[in-house]
Formats: sequence, structure tokens, C-alpha cells
Amino acid sequence: MEDLSIWKEEFKITHYFVNPDGLASIQGLSYCLQETAVNHAAAGKFGYGDLIKDNRAWVLTRQMIKLYKIPLISQKILVESWVDQTTEIISIRDFHLLDSEKKLLGVARTSWMLMDLKARKPVKIPTQLIKRFPHSPGRIHEKLPLEKIPHLKSDYQDIIPFQVVYNDLDMNHHVNNIQYLKWVLDDFSYDFRKKYRLESIESNYLSEAIYGDSLLRKTEPDEEKENIYLTKIINIKNKRPILASRTKWKGKD
Repeated sequence: MEDLSIWKEEFKITHYFVNPDGLASIQGLSYCLQETAVNHAAAGKFGYGDLIKDNRAWVLTRQMIKLYKIPLISQKILVESWVDQTTEIISIRDFHLLDSEKKLLGVARTSWMLMDLKARKPVKIPTQLIKRFPHSPGRIHEKLPLEKIPHLKSDYQDIIPFQVVYNDLDMNHHVNNIQYLKWVLDDFSYDFRKKYRLESIESNYLSEAIYGDSLLRKTEPDEEKENIYLTKIINIKNKRPILASRTKWKGKD
């Protein structure tokens, strides 16, 4: 029987997945993480095709990605992924990003819950489903925290709203988690991005955003920590928080 405890996928950093500086974008790397997780779940028969029969699907609740070195355009990378632990409420999935020589480029930790797509509410993960998971606890190179990100201190006055469009959605008919990362990084100017590179990004996915929703996005520096910024996205209609994110930056060499 095939060992599904550690799933591995190879990717090439294409022109579509790089920033203007020729380094892989966080959206591109997140795509690689997502594809690896999806394929692993499908191979273990706990993926989208298996769950949709019962109108259920995995949704991302928290994520942290930390980069030690960002791959370049045309570079090949290897993504390793495994399930660290699972309870009735949440499943923790970890990742390593490696170069062609198996040197570590970055790590990521994610938490997932099971959602009933009809009720649009989380449900308990069935015991029989948990038993299908091959777990590999304690394997991640650096144990990343999946913390609650603090609230912003300022309001949303003079912020221009934006709307969820069709191309923002995934097969669960809500905004895809990678699109949220793009929205967060859109708040940082061209001049800022020329001077700084992203070192880590944390995200709390707090509620759904669906087609037609009008949203507000606000970013401000963390008053207590240097080179760290907090971003929050809210739904205008009900003031419900959609996403909270924390990014850490460092000067480019």
C-alpha cells in the first residue's frame, strides 16, 4: 500500500508566479501549497471529490507562511505536506518548501475545518474520516503559531470599498484564500515593495465573502513591533470581519 503520510509535489516558478523583482510571489507559492494539499487529500480519499457527495468541503481557517529564502523565476521547488493532528473541530496541515537540492526555503502551517455547504456552517469531523488521515506529528522544521491576530486601532474612514467579483471565487462559491493574500499585499505601495520583501504572512479567515459583497480593507503598522503590519477586511453591510492578517517585512539585500 502506498505511504500517504508525506505528500510531495514538484513545481516550477513560472512568469505568472513572480513579482516584478523576479522572485516568487506569495500568491504563487500559496498556489503550490494549495495544490499539494488538494492532491494529498484526494489520494487519501478525504478530498473535495469525496466530501462533496455529502455537501461538505474543507475550508481554511488560519494560516502562517514563513520564508527563509524566496525562489527565483524558472527555479524548481519541492513542496512536502502532511497532517500534523486532527480533532473533531480542526485539522492541522504543515508544509516544507525546498529547492532542487532539498535545502529549506520556507515552512507553512494551516488549520482547516469541515463546512456544510448547504447550511454554510462548520460541522464536526467524523471519526471515520479522521481515521483515514495518515498523521506525522512534530515533523515541521519550525513550529509556527496560529494565533489570533489583534484588532486594528483605527477606523475605516475615507477607505474606498471594493467588491467581490466572479473571478475571486472558488468551487465553494466563496472568495479563495489566495485572493485574500493578494488583497492584503495590494495595500503596500510600489516604493515600499521595492525596498522590502515579505518574510512571513499570517491570516485568520474569519467569515465568508461571496459574490457581490462590498468590502473595506485597512492596513496599519504594529505600534509595538518594527516592520510588522496588520490588515483587516470587513463586510460593509453587516460590519462582519472577513479576514485579519499580519505581515512581517525585511529590507532587501
